[in-house]
Order: sequence, then structure tokens, then C-alpha cells
Amino acid sequence: AAAAASFPRLLGMAACVPVVAAPAAVAVGSPMLDTMVRVSEDFLAQHALPKGDATAVMDRTAFDRLKAEAAASSPQPAATGCGGCATNTAKVLAALGSDAALCGCLGRDEAAARFRKGFEACGMRDATVEAEAAEGGAAAETGEVLCLVTPDGERTFAYRPGASAALTVAGLASALQRFLEERKPRELGLVYFDVYTLLCPGQLTEDGMRQAKALGARCGLNLGSAGIVSAQRARLWALLRAGLCDVLTMNGAEAQALCSGEGQEVAIGGPQEALERVAGLCELAVLTLGADGLWTAGRDLAPERFSVEPVADIVDTTGAGDYFAGGFLAARLRGLPLPLCAAWGAAAASEVLQVF
Repeated sequence: AAAAASFPRLLGMAACVPVVAAPAAVAVGSPMLDTMVRVSEDFLAQHALPKGDATAVMDRTAFDRLKAEAAASSPQPAATGCGGCATNTAKVLAALGSDAALCGCLGRDEAAARFRKGFEACGMRDATVEAEAAEGGAAAETGEVLCLVTPDGERTFAYRPGASAALTVAGLASALQRFLEERKPRELGLVYFDVYTLLCPGQLTEDGMRQAKALGARCGLNLGSAGIVSAQRARLWALLRAGLCDVLTMNGAEAQALCSGEGQEVAIGGPQEALERVAGLCELAVLTLGADGLWTAGRDLAPERFSVEPVADIVDTTGAGDYFAGGFLAARLRGLPLPLCAAWGAAAASEVLQVF
């Protein structure tokens, strides 16, 4: 599988661990067709795109124009592939032997067929749903992401949600049921949501987590975008306080976005303090800090720091957090101790950091 060929170091680590039948996992999020382009810092400034974050570009014409201008300014051809936070995480889970499915909403277009072909080649199961036709009968379009990579390897996203923001609670429930009936897994161990599900209709993330828990699964959440976290801060705290999230993954910027602003989440001293505030509300919270390693903490787990091997030549940071989550969670689903979970996550992230 394409995903397996991408992680030689990680697969070598996994081969040293006794083979166990890991519980199945479903990643729920926003499937996107990715276009990755190298650009300058000036390009981001000229188009008012906050470096390192994601900006929605809802108008199709404006999005296509931005994509064309980025390609024209790039020193090398653009790369394309199937992406989105949940997709990236599911790729790693599948590569490491988990029965992993992707659930999200695709359009009814040629792009959706290309997307399905791409993720099936990575060994993922198809739990996607098709978006309903738009008003007037026009076919719904698959979402797209433009990944703009600056010379330092940092990625900045512009995205057009399209069908990816159309997943409903009923669609998710149907997809989970279909997956269970077709695959008949020994156990549904994890249903993992990306932060973009907060942009879907109604209370998809919260109601989806309740459905997953009713099926006996743990629920995970990848915060994924500091901008969305800031906009959805109150909702995220309500979700956490309701006990819906078992495993939370975030980076430093996302942690500070969660713990800054109005109310009692004000004036934190840094990401580690943010981790301590969140940890009492879930089984496990994971804070990644790039080359500075990562911290874990939880309701019954004292804060613990893990170092990581430095990556000498960072080419592109696109998807590093998603790939880290896939490696970490693959080990967690096998019941491995936290040091090995951290090592698997770091190995997955380091391999994707060195390719474009």
C-alpha cells in the first residue's frame, strides 16, 4: 500500500512489537483534495494569509485564482493528493495495521472519484458519504485545500470547504453502522474527529461523539487549527466539560488559542499550563511542541515530557501533526505504553517532514 511505503522507519519500529489485533478506528473529518505549492513569505503577506493557520476562501472563482497565482509564483510544480486532517491520520493508522476507515462528506464529481482511489490505495476503508445536490440540482463539489509551503517548511492553508462541511449526524450514524456491518470488527476502539467537523451542520462533533460512545468506542479530537479553536472556544470547552472527549491532541498555538480569551480561560502562562487545564477533563491530552518534544497528561496521569530526535532537513510541515496523531494512536490502540506511543508519533511526523 502507498501508505505503508511512506513509513519505513515507523514500520521498522512496529515490527519489533508483538503482533496484536488492534481495535478498529474511524477518523471523521473533512476530506479534501490537496494542492501543495511552494511560495515565498511575501506571497502570504500579499494575500493576507496568516502564516501557519487555515483561511477559508468560500468563493470558487477567488479560490481558483489564488491557486493559479500560487502555482505561477512557485519554483517547482505543484503536488496533489488526497488530504484533510482525518485522512492523514487514517493513512498512518492503516499503514500500521489498524482496520481504519475514513468518514467524511465528498461531492458527486470526478474529484471525489480521484479522492476515493487515492485513499483506498493507502489501505483505508471507505466510510464516506455523498453530499446532497445543491439547490437547483447542481452537483455538490468535493472540498479543496491549497497548502502553501514557505522556505522554512512551514505550511499555511487556504481551503474551500465544498461538500466537506456537509456531513450530518444522520450521515455519520449511517456510515458507522455500515462500517460495523461490513467489517464486523472485534471492537470499535476509537472514533477520532478533526476540528473541521465543528464547521459541519448542527452539533455534529458532539452528537457524533455521543453516538460513538453508545457503540462502545472512545472518542478523540484533533484541534488542528488555532483559528477554528479561537472561533469555537466556548463550544470546545462545553464539549470537554461534558466528558465527550477521551483523547485530545493539540500543538502549542492551538493550546493557547483554547485557553485564551473570555471567561476563566484567561492569561495562561504557556502551552504546558493549557495542557494542565485540559487534562482533568479527558483520559489523555497530548501537547506537541515540535523539536521541543511533547507532553502528555490526563485525568489520572501526571504531566510527563517526552523528547524527540531532531529532524535535520525539514522540507514541509504539512500534515505533521496529523501523522503524529496517527502514529501515537496506532500504538495506543495496541495498548503500548506512553513512551512507545510518543516514539511512534514522532517517527510518523519526522518522516512526513522530510518530503514534499
